[in-house]
Parts: sequence; C-alpha cells; structure tokens
Amino acid sequence: MSIATGRSNAANANMVGPVLRAGELADVIVEAIRRDNPDNEVHVADKRAYLRVSVYGECIVRRSTVEELLRRPFLMQEIEPILASFAGQIEATERYVRFFLDGRI
Repeated sequence: MSIATGRSNAANANMVGPVLRAGELADVIVEAIRRDNPDNEVHVADKRAYLRVSVYGECIVRRSTVEELLRRPFLMQEIEPILASFAGQIEATERYVRFFLDGRI
C-alpha cells in the first residue's frame, strides 16, 4: 500500500453522513446538508434507489433549513422512514440531526 492510498483510506474512514431512500424529501435533505455544512465538501453518490451523503468528520442537517426548503413545518422524525443507513455516530434532537465521529482515523 502506498502512502497516498493509506491517506485516502483514512480519509474515507472519516466520512460520515446519511444513506437516504431516493425521492423528493431526500433531495431536500441533501440540499439542506449542503447549506448547513458550508465549510465542508458534501459528496453525494446517487445509486438510483438511494443517495449516499458523505462529509468529512461531521455532517449536520437543521430543521430550520429543511423547513425553509420545504416551505412548511417539519419534524426531524420525518427523516426516519427514508434513512436507510448512515456512516458514523448519530445525534438526533428536535432541532437537528448530526452525524459525527468521536475520534478520527
């Protein structure tokens, strides 16, 4: 393994974020993640049936951002039916959902 490959694997190991069932709400969540994480590069792998969102170290989605995009009230629990999986740890509150790592590789 080269040093460059080792760094790439370590960077990938530090990626966090949701895997969302594709659809209108998933598209809104992805846009909210882009807005709520302006200093991080947001990677989205479109696998047709689902979207894998990856952000280095921490990924947050705020209820207020989703409400702004949907133009209606939104409960964070509405994410649960489309949340197929996620990378990292998760912290869910009434105001936001945060995907993160305690330690980085």
